[in-house]
Amino acid sequence: MSFNIKHINQYLNWIKNDRKNYKEDCKVSKTYAKLNRKLNRALLVKNTRKIESVSSQKHEYIILRLTEICSDTLNKYRNFQVPENLKTPNHEIKVWSMWWQGEDSADKLFRMCIDSARRHTGHEVVTLSKDNYSKYFTIPDFMLKKQQEGKIALQHICDYMVMAIMAEEGGLFTGATVWWSQDVGDDVLRAPFFVPKAESKSQYHMSRSRWVGYVMAGNKEFPLFSFVRDALEEYWRKCDIAIDYLMMDYLFEFAYRTIPCVKEMIDENPDNNLLRNELIDRLSEPYDEETFKRFTEGDTFLYKLSWKFGKKDEVTEDGRQTNYGHMLEECNF
Repeated sequence: MSFNIKHINQYLNWIKNDRKNYKEDCKVSKTYAKLNRKLNRALLVKNTRKIESVSSQKHEYIILRLTEICSDTLNKYRNFQVPENLKTPNHEIKVWSMWWQGEDSADKLFRMCIDSARRHTGHEVVTLSKDNYSKYFTIPDFMLKKQQEGKIALQHICDYMVMAIMAEEGGLFTGATVWWSQDVGDDVLRAPFFVPKAESKSQYHMSRSRWVGYVMAGNKEFPLFSFVRDALEEYWRKCDIAIDYLMMDYLFEFAYRTIPCVKEMIDENPDNNLLRNELIDRLSEPYDEETFKRFTEGDTFLYKLSWKFGKKDEVTEDGRQTNYGHMLEECNF
């Protein structure tokens, strides 16, 4: 009986959330809302074929809408002239991260991740914030106004900042919840283009793991960065709501399809850091030196953590130090 009641309650909650999400998605368009509803229903019953089919339909709809909305950016880059130094390593090593309120206001997880980046890149990491970004680039006033009005989420302002700093300065950007486990060489720090990659055939995510938004490196001349920055400016100039939470993935795909040298560089970037999502669910396991070497001596040298997922206990119930506790102990704060 309890089994049935549990699943009935889960289904009723799903219906409630479905109605709420559909209403919210209609602010983008009814087509988008219907596609999301079909996808969520396929996910509910775990219909793999339907998930793949509807995901593909949703992705193509969003790309078509972006083609219409960002037409000026598309025309600007349609005949892009490939820079001569496209594949030349960066002369200067620059490492960036971001915390909107400033590093002094950051939480323990962020400070741990930034400390790991500083130790393993061997370079200072500049933390971009609302107080210092203007030293490097400008955020259009209309975007800041829309962010203050609640039309642009802080996440999307931060996405813009990532692309702006890469377009203006180049170098390496590392996200607020990326933990570096090993020293990083010049092949990454000076890379003409680098992102963690583990290409998948699944259509569920637009990226198919060909790229991520939380770590990237490259020359400032690499047109992916300025294209996405310019597309974001045009999009937010014309729109008041994000077409999807993962807009960055769709704009990367937009650039991939639009600019041949972007496609070439993304395709040439080899699969790497294949275990980058493995540590997130093992933070609260008891620390064991030999077992932990899996994270510090393998082919994966960066790990994506999260505020939302993965328990982050520093000690177990019986008082043993956890992996997370050990990682914090290594920090210089």
